[in-house]
Amino acid sequence: MLLSIYHLTEYVYPDEARDSFNELWLYPVDDHRQGLLEFRLHIAPHTMPRSRQDYFHNRVYSFHVNHPHQQLRVEMQARVLTFTAPEPLPVPVQALSNLESRFFEFLAPTPRVPLHYNWLELLSLRRPHPHESLHAYLLEVTEHLYRSFRYDTTATQVDTPLIQFVEGRAGVCQDYAQAMLAVLRSVGIPARYVSGYLATGVGSQGSHAWVEAFVPGSGWYGYDPTNNSVITERYVKKAHGRDYDDCPPIKGLRRGGGKEHLQVLVRVEAV
Repeated sequence: MLLSIYHLTEYVYPDEARDSFNELWLYPVDDHRQGLLEFRLHIAPHTMPRSRQDYFHNRVYSFHVNHPHQQLRVEMQARVLTFTAPEPLPVPVQALSNLESRFFEFLAPTPRVPLHYNWLELLSLRRPHPHESLHAYLLEVTEHLYRSFRYDTTATQVDTPLIQFVEGRAGVCQDYAQAMLAVLRSVGIPARYVSGYLATGVGSQGSHAWVEAFVPGSGWYGYDPTNNSVITERYVKKAHGRDYDDCPPIKGLRRGGGKEHLQVLVRVEAV
């Protein structure tokens, strides 16, 4: 599927801001499941961004606006050709038993995905049997989380703790994804947070988030508990990490400016 993506992030400040340092995770991945055909980045006030690869091999752009300004506008345009990934091999859960050290980072707790709670009990989920299909269990968890929560953009904020989302039973794709990370890591399944876009479905109005779990013999495979779906050609991946903090669309610091007004606009269309 050929997808056209437009992503606008605009900050307006009541007072003059200066020394604005920012990092962007907006560059679509170019790999076996999707091909990046075009990428454009426009920043106003004008500045020259620099790119680098972060620890997780995501392409990150950074820039600095040092002169006074009352508006910061970041526009990204891209065209991506996506493909449907084949279904993972039917390997048993126990195939992961000797891989803990290799995937420690995606099994360990983080501030956003703590593991001192009994997530299985809180979410009424069972522990997988060693001999059952790993992919089948992952589909079961995906569907269970989809049915357990209500998608509500007003229920949580970007810094809402995971336990509050689980107890409140309502939130957004970021919350669904991090709940699934907590479950999978609790039972020894390596899992990572993915940031990207969705052409159609719940969460397509902005940046979307889902989970990739490691399936021996097939590699990292994507599951979206917000939509009860595996990752299809409707999805475009930008970056991955341990949780949201490793790959937000944009993060930064500035001096002055006062309380900003933020506007975000995302369009993903089949071409």
